[in-house]
Amino acid sequence: MTQMTQDEIISNTKTVLQGLEALRVEHVSLMTGMGEAHRENEKSDIVRKNIEHIELGLSEAQVMMALASHLQNIEAEKQKLKTQVRRLHQENAWLRDELANTQQKFQASEQLVAQLEEEKKHLEFMASVKKYDDNQEQEDSCEKSRTDPVVELFPDEENEERNNMSPTPPSQFANSTAGYEIPARL
Repeated sequence: MTQMTQDEIISNTKTVLQGLEALRVEHVSLMTGMGEAHRENEKSDIVRKNIEHIELGLSEAQVMMALASHLQNIEAEKQKLKTQVRRLHQENAWLRDELANTQQKFQASEQLVAQLEEEKKHLEFMASVKKYDDNQEQEDSCEKSRTDPVVELFPDEENEERNNMSPTPPSQFANSTAGYEIPARL
């Protein structure tokens, strides 16, 4: 015996339902046609039991139809949910890819910010060193111009020549300040 599909079962149930309904109508008309006198005999009891069985069959067929309809709705909902789950998996995978890309960009940005902060600190340090050097050069040039007026008058001459032309030799200058005389041979 071959297995029937759900559609075949539904189709056969509808056919049986129609047949049972026709049979019930026939039995009800038979029952009304018998009259009051014959309702108590054995024939009327059989017809009455047949009507009850037919109505039970009709009820069961209607339950089967409702159940089949409900199962179809559940199956359709199941397919719909499967499709939705598949779409959500795809969306989730896409979101993970986007998150990974964004995290990489964020890390690159953090590295760039750290590098730029280091460069900024370095440039600030270099600026302060340059400012200090400029201040030092200004102080040195001011001190040089204050201490040696010959430099301003004769900028091309070398420092040694200026020292040799000094009226007081350095050895005598040192001797006079120290309070004792250093021999020239030393």
